[in-house]
Amino acid sequence: MNIEDRKGEHIEHAVNQLSQGPLTTLLENVWIVHQAFTELSMDEIDLSTEFLSYKLQAPIIVSSMTGGFEGALNINKKLAELAEEYRLAIGVGSQRAMVIKPELSYTYRVVRDVARSVPVIANIGIAQLSTLSYETVERIVESIEADALAVHLNMLQELIQPEGDRSFRGSSKLLEKIIEKMDIPIIIKEVGNGLSRETASVFYTLGIRIFDVAGAGGTNWVTIEMLRGKGKYESVGEVFRTWGIPTAASIVEVSSVGRDVTVIASGGIRTGIDIAKAIALGAELVGIAQPFLKAVLSDNGREYVETLLHQLKIALMLTGCKSVAELKNIHIVIYGLLAQWLCARRLKIRNSNSYISCTIG
Repeated sequence: MNIEDRKGEHIEHAVNQLSQGPLTTLLENVWIVHQAFTELSMDEIDLSTEFLSYKLQAPIIVSSMTGGFEGALNINKKLAELAEEYRLAIGVGSQRAMVIKPELSYTYRVVRDVARSVPVIANIGIAQLSTLSYETVERIVESIEADALAVHLNMLQELIQPEGDRSFRGSSKLLEKIIEKMDIPIIIKEVGNGLSRETASVFYTLGIRIFDVAGAGGTNWVTIEMLRGKGKYESVGEVFRTWGIPTAASIVEVSSVGRDVTVIASGGIRTGIDIAKAIALGAELVGIAQPFLKAVLSDNGREYVETLLHQLKIALMLTGCKSVAELKNIHIVIYGLLAQWLCARRLKIRNSNSYISCTIG
């Protein structure tokens, strides 16, 4: 199957509810302590966040989704319009397709053409780095005037995908070269199975300081590849549908690597309360993909964003926070499987007002 058809199938299956889960994010194991009275007004609430030298209206990235086939042009245009209107960061899907077929570059370029005043994030898989020259990677970035480059880790998806990569040797060496030469930040990003403390530490030693955890609990790319295979790969893929690190756990895993780390929480982030919980756990921003995709395909993108921002403002009001940064010190209780995970892994979260129940049983 050619890469354009594959990209089209990915979008088709990503909006299918069957592609979600079955693991949860474990954000349900984070309980925000309600403050019944705070002397605040909704007009005082400031959701703005600094990211990549831009001031965003809210700590939200329209996550990397698509590009590389004709239908992606309209999707990326609509996503970029939302990002520009609400001053949200935005990433493009894997640009591997435009490396193979440069004539597909327009399906990615539209994002920068529309979203002129917000950060745009380029995207390439780490498996492809071993086969690309530095000059090619540079062209990927320059083609959309990107403010950062996301290098995505999708090893499980590649191993399940019939036409996927099977070798990842040599990619870290080129990554070191990219880090050394490029004058924009590199973001290490998973795609739905989460980042561990150990993996983040490897890239931290190379100089990476921004991580997108993309944990389990949202879109499941193993399931998508199984749906694409129409039953041919079920015996291999089925057991890996529950493989990965839930998003809530991955946030703490990665934020524990260093105090100078910027954590982007993605993977199953769906509501304003999810955003508040993710930031309380140690994230600076969140990434959201599937809900944005569904929203633009049904032409209710503005309604979705307005609802999300309203939910987040209410969450700040009910915790006594005037700003997003103050969410890092709200009172939270962590219990259940997430608490057990953090205790077993001996992880500490940055929030000094958190209580973790390590009781098992």
